[in-house]
Amino acid sequence: MRLHHARTAFDCHNILGEGCNWSESDQSLWWTDIEAKCVLRWDDSGKVGAVRQLPNRAAFIFPRARGGFVLGFPKSVVVTDSNFTDFVQVAEIEPHLPQTRVNDAKIDPHGGIVLGTYNEQSREPVGGVYRIAPNGDVVTLFSGVSAANGLEFSPDGRIMYFTDTAEGTIRRFALAPQFSSFAEISPLAGPNIAQGSPDGATVDIEGGYWSARLRGGCVVRIDRNGHLTDRVYMPSMAPTCVALGGEDMRTLFITSRRIRQSSDELLRFPESGNLFRVEVGRAGRPTFSCIV
Repeated sequence: MRLHHARTAFDCHNILGEGCNWSESDQSLWWTDIEAKCVLRWDDSGKVGAVRQLPNRAAFIFPRARGGFVLGFPKSVVVTDSNFTDFVQVAEIEPHLPQTRVNDAKIDPHGGIVLGTYNEQSREPVGGVYRIAPNGDVVTLFSGVSAANGLEFSPDGRIMYFTDTAEGTIRRFALAPQFSSFAEISPLAGPNIAQGSPDGATVDIEGGYWSARLRGGCVVRIDRNGHLTDRVYMPSMAPTCVALGGEDMRTLFITSRRIRQSSDELLRFPESGNLFRVEVGRAGRPTFSCIV
């Protein structure tokens, strides 16, 4: 087991930092603070952070191949320009379920977006997981979801990972090209693979799955055979999402939250809500391009 210790990269004190993604084009990490209704950028070359306000809560942000960004608002996925001034809806998500909002998402190997929803009122699994194709068509992949998280794809694009944080199993699905078939296979890991509950995730070039462990104060790497190989200790009990980036793609960036943490816990972990980083010696897989 390789052990690592993360440190603060950007003292941003997010309320609910989420949806971090590395952009190779500008050597930056992009993520959102859902509850603060803002987008954040960490310029890894200049070692400086920036914040832009949004008109609504956003759970994720992806740079688009055609310029601008895709954002996940509570009930819609929108595209916006590089200045975040114009917002155009490309998909409506679960309009019939007032208790849910868009949550975790990833660009798929074919340029679409797979996303899941989160029940903000209870743990009742009324939400689902959806794919937005590059042409804007929305397909339901499966339902019965309470808190969609951990979405990722293997380096060869043949496996999709997913977890429902409320349940804890890291599930796997076999994919055919262009999502022509989609079938669940054996899980990668059960809920007790590590302390805490699984939240956001990323995959490295070797197929290792890095899982942020909410309320567990760590991030763990699980290899393709379901074995723990690495543990990253955190100055926060609430890591939320992870991304591999940096010049050599070997820096693990980790977002975190302050919301729903007790006052005692925030006193013990005053860096909660910050963006953290650690060199892990494992390169991230090449990023997929979003053509939605």
